[in-house]
Amino acid sequence: MKPTVLQHWKVLLLALGVVWVSGRCAAGGRGPGGAAAVRIDTEEIPYAEFDGYLRGNFGSEVPPAQDAETRSRLFDQFIEECLLLQRAEKEHLSVGDDQVSAYLAGLGGPPTRSSSEKDDPALKEQVRRNLLIQEYKDKVLLKDVRVEPSEVDSYFKDHPEEFQQARVIVLRQILLEDAADAKKTLKDLEADPAQFPILAQRVSLSPDKGQPRPFQEEELPEPVRQAIVDLHPGQVSREVEDGGKFRIFQLVDRREGRSQTLEESRAKIEVMLLQHKAEETLRAALGEMKGGTAIKVHRENLPFPYHGEYGE
Repeated sequence: MKPTVLQHWKVLLLALGVVWVSGRCAAGGRGPGGAAAVRIDTEEIPYAEFDGYLRGNFGSEVPPAQDAETRSRLFDQFIEECLLLQRAEKEHLSVGDDQVSAYLAGLGGPPTRSSSEKDDPALKEQVRRNLLIQEYKDKVLLKDVRVEPSEVDSYFKDHPEEFQQARVIVLRQILLEDAADAKKTLKDLEADPAQFPILAQRVSLSPDKGQPRPFQEEELPEPVRQAIVDLHPGQVSREVEDGGKFRIFQLVDRREGRSQTLEESRAKIEVMLLQHKAEETLRAALGEMKGGTAIKVHRENLPFPYHGEYGE
C-alpha cells in the first residue's frame, strides 16, 4: 500500500460509521445476566449487553424504548458488531487498557463526555470493543484494499468537472433600508464611483462597511449575479432589493477559475476511492457473515416492538 494511503487509513476507517459504533457482546466475556435478546449461532446474548451498548454510546441520551424504529435500527447494528467481534476473537486480536485510556484521554474520545462519564464501565467497554473491531478491520478485512495509480488517473480523466475551481467575484457593498436613500446614494456613485468606500463607511448598514469580500460566483443570489454580470472593475451596480432592504455593489475584481492538475488532486482522489472500496468491502463481508450465521431475535424479551432486519 502506498504511503499516502497509509497516512489516511485511520481517518477513512473512522468515517465508516455505519458499522463502526461498537457494542457489548459475546467476545471477551459477558455483561450482567438477563433474558436473552438474540441468539447468534449457538451464542445467547442477554439484553443487558445491548443495554450496556446503548449506555456506552449515548450516555444519558439513550433513545427511549417508545422509539421502536430507532431502537430496532440500533439493535441491528448491535448484532452486526457482535458478528465482527466474534470474528475478531477468532483471530486472537486484543485491545489493552492502555489503548482504551489513550482513546478516552483525547485520541478520539467522545468530546461531549464529562470526566465522570468517561469513567463509566459501560463506556470503557464500548471503547475497547470499538477499538477491537477497528483492529479486525484493519488487519483482516481491509488489509488488501488499495488504490492503484491508474485508478486515480482514470477518475481524474472521467470527472474533470470535480476539479474545476469556481470563478471568484470580489465585491464591495452598501446596505440601506430606505429606497429613497438607495436612489440618492446610487446617484452620487454614478457621478463618482471612486467614492464608494467613503460612502460605504458613512451610510452602509452592513458590518463590513464596504470592505472588499470574495464570493464564488455560483453562490451569489441570481438578482446579484444579474446586477453585476456586465460590470468592469470599479463600476457600480443598480440597487438590488433584498428582503425590504437595498444593496448597491461595486465590482472590485473578477478572478477566473482554473482546473486543478492531476498531481494537485491525486491525494484527494486516492482517499475518496479508498473510502469507497473500504465501504464496499465491509458491506460485502457483513453480508457474507449474516448469510452464514443463524440469527434469532427474541422479540418477547425486548422492551420495544422490534421492526428490524432479522424477522421470524
